[in-house]
Amino acid sequence: MSNKYNRSVILARVSSKAQEDEGYSLDSQVKLLNGYCENKGLSVERVFKIAETASKDQSRKTFKELLTYISKNRIYHLAVEKTDRLTRNLKDAVAIDDWLYKDNKRMLHAVKENLLLHKEARSDVKFMWNIHLAVAKKYTDNLREEAMKGWAEKLAQGWLPAVPPIGYKTITENGKRIHVPDPATMKTVQRVFEDYLKPNQSVRTATLAAYEMGLRTRNGHQITLSMMHKILLNPFYIGINHFNGADYPGVQTPIIQKKVFDAVQEKIHSGRPQKLQRHNVSLSGVTFCASCGKQVSWQLQKGHYYGACQRRVSDCKGRKYVREETVQSAVVNQLNRLFCPSQLVMQWVLETMRESVNKDVDNKEEVRANSQARINRLKAMDDTLYDDRLAGEISKEKYAQKHAQIQQEIEVMERALETFEDDVAERKQRGIYLTELSQRAGIYYADKSDDEKRQVILELFDKIVIDNGEVTVKMKRFLARIAKASDKSREVLSTLKVSDRTIENTPDNGGDEIVLNALRSIWQGWPDLNRQHDFWRVAAYH
Repeated sequence: MSNKYNRSVILARVSSKAQEDEGYSLDSQVKLLNGYCENKGLSVERVFKIAETASKDQSRKTFKELLTYISKNRIYHLAVEKTDRLTRNLKDAVAIDDWLYKDNKRMLHAVKENLLLHKEARSDVKFMWNIHLAVAKKYTDNLREEAMKGWAEKLAQGWLPAVPPIGYKTITENGKRIHVPDPATMKTVQRVFEDYLKPNQSVRTATLAAYEMGLRTRNGHQITLSMMHKILLNPFYIGINHFNGADYPGVQTPIIQKKVFDAVQEKIHSGRPQKLQRHNVSLSGVTFCASCGKQVSWQLQKGHYYGACQRRVSDCKGRKYVREETVQSAVVNQLNRLFCPSQLVMQWVLETMRESVNKDVDNKEEVRANSQARINRLKAMDDTLYDDRLAGEISKEKYAQKHAQIQQEIEVMERALETFEDDVAERKQRGIYLTELSQRAGIYYADKSDDEKRQVILELFDKIVIDNGEVTVKMKRFLARIAKASDKSREVLSTLKVSDRTIENTPDNGGDEIVLNALRSIWQGWPDLNRQHDFWRVAAYH
């Protein structure tokens, strides 16, 4: 029977995805705490939940709401799974202590630690409370240290360890989450920058124009004045990652020309556009020293750009300079390798890739329905398992083991369901885009601006390495496969006496059918793989 002294509140918290994987799901915590309160004769008035997806501000807001609720509504019992589910910082711990010490009937229940804390608790109980707090804080500090190491490594590789700005989206490539231009918003962002430089334009007019062009946040909200100001100031759009107050060289594809970005900065800060730079080296930020792995510096001498590592370390001192033309020649040679000598075969390859994407769209709803049905069955099994535990039909240990297995399978299924379309279809679309780009890059590269050349290099090549004047251009793995297949195609076509870049039906070559039969096998599978893959599958997963 409920009375004012047995009223309780439950707090369940999961503060990281890893904890979800370890079985600390919100539902499992709530079930445990409800069962505890029932056994103790406590009446649960409200359940507060803090999910792993909650931001730091959202977590703080929920915690403050909890304190306000238990104080205002005269709640005498607060139940949590463990101390670190309640707080991991001393500031919140002091707030909990203040709540407890205002009334000697108020109690904190840390169920799994068998800790019952109140104003009149014995010194050894308070001692254990302080130990649990110290351990929880150490875990948080260690978690932050590990996160910072991960951030540092990602920044060193040229990627921003955060959500990219509007105009970009996140995809998974070779097992890594990277940022690429978003076709849905990229053109609009480019237009915003360009229009801002026109006379009588301001941040306010740019915000209104962005709204009229349909530019929205990822949550579908309108771009505000402060958001637009941040967009126009963000160096991410020119390949620079700004993180924790410092700038780092990025490897993402710039969607704004540097001269346009610089002019926008000048106008924002001084009210008038900056004069456009006269010199802009397309190889800046994409060439690296073979010894130290850092970026090569470029300087203008007698009308030509020269690059070399300028770092004062023993391995880099005295390195030979290399002319820009030498590097550009190596780049063009690799771009020419990518061009398939039979565009008829390449058309067949692209059609095969597109057909695969269309099949994914057709099968998506069926896969979703089957996956959701399996998830629902698993949740029903978990509920039945909990009922069996309450009825005493299975032991606590057996319940915990089976519950963890079911939760893990649900998590796997839900992740697969969330990423089914994005993880596969996005990579296949990315493969189609790179394949099409590989076929036109060599032809148009010479006529592009320096910024556009840099974009092509970033898309197609892993890195350009300068080793004491020697140049090595390393393609991304997927593009290297295209180059290998194109090389083999040229070799085969030379035996058929077919032009390297055109296909004509003549008595000598036997027409299109002979060419297709001769080259199709090259683009269907790879002899160096254990299993034969058709081309689009290689594109999607490599």
